[in-house]
Amino acid sequence: MRRSTLLLFLLTVAVGTGLFLVKYRVQGLEDQLQGLNKNIATDRQAIHVLKAEWSHLNDPKRLKKLAGRHLDMIPIAVGQVTTRRGLAARLPERADDTVAANESPDSPDPVAESGKAAGKEFRP
Repeated sequence: MRRSTLLLFLLTVAVGTGLFLVKYRVQGLEDQLQGLNKNIATDRQAIHVLKAEWSHLNDPKRLKKLAGRHLDMIPIAVGQVTTRRGLAARLPERADDTVAANESPDSPDPVAESGKAAGKEFRP
């Protein structure tokens, strides 16, 4: 056998083996791509269902009905809406020289410590 024939035979075997390995690697990647595409389609379907559920749950008529059933609330009357200036006119006058026993006169934000307002900020 000549050297060139042996060299061509070995080259053919090497190229054939390389093509064989590349073919199976490409098939594996195609299977992986197909699996990812199925996952994407499944996720898109789930998103579609969730959007439909969200639209149903946020229906204003449904929310109004649920609020009426579970909350002790009534609609706001026009007289309840005011501006900041209008609010100042409705508040009672406060004597600035009166300081609570537990409040230091230097503190800018006194805090109530008893009753329903315990632990809440009090802003004059």
